[in-house]
Amino acid sequence: MANHVSGHFRHRGLNPTAQKVWDEYVVKKLDEHKKDNYEVHLGHYLFEEKDGEFVDWDFEKMCEKIGAKWAYANDWDEDFVNVYSAWSPVIEWCEMVAEAVGAADPEAEFILTYEDEMPNFVGAASFTRHGLDDQSEIDYDEIREKCINDHAELAEMWDEDAEDWQEDKEDEANELLWELQHDVIHEWQEGAV
Repeated sequence: MANHVSGHFRHRGLNPTAQKVWDEYVVKKLDEHKKDNYEVHLGHYLFEEKDGEFVDWDFEKMCEKIGAKWAYANDWDEDFVNVYSAWSPVIEWCEMVAEAVGAADPEAEFILTYEDEMPNFVGAASFTRHGLDDQSEIDYDEIREKCINDHAELAEMWDEDAEDWQEDKEDEANELLWELQHDVIHEWQEGAV
């Protein structure tokens, strides 16, 4: 089973013309394909649908143009889209949207924050009308290190020589790490791009 990567893609304010493009290209398109579902496959940006199936479906094209084998939007509005995908973030789809919307606003800026469900990695990316502008990503070891460095109680349970939790503290340390990492991740993402 693929690891899910959840993402939050948003713009940082648009001029009225670009907002209309966002409303058409993102909100209206996703609303049109929502039907009775709570989510919409981003394959609708690439493939025609007939009788509930995509015509000429191609995983390679999905990876190349969307950024993942499969990807779904599950919440959206006039300034954001929440997505989840297989194995990787939807960088390429975000570029497609940023370029389309940004054509109407040369000052348009977009941000994608994402995290693997484990989390094996987390990241943040920024986009302009020209596509991907900047991207930063850290892996699980770096997340754990940030948590240890930022929280003395967790640092006390870390055995530097063994590069692991102290033998009698594994469960307690992992539980505390799990509680802390969400805030540490989001704080890092806010400053990453």
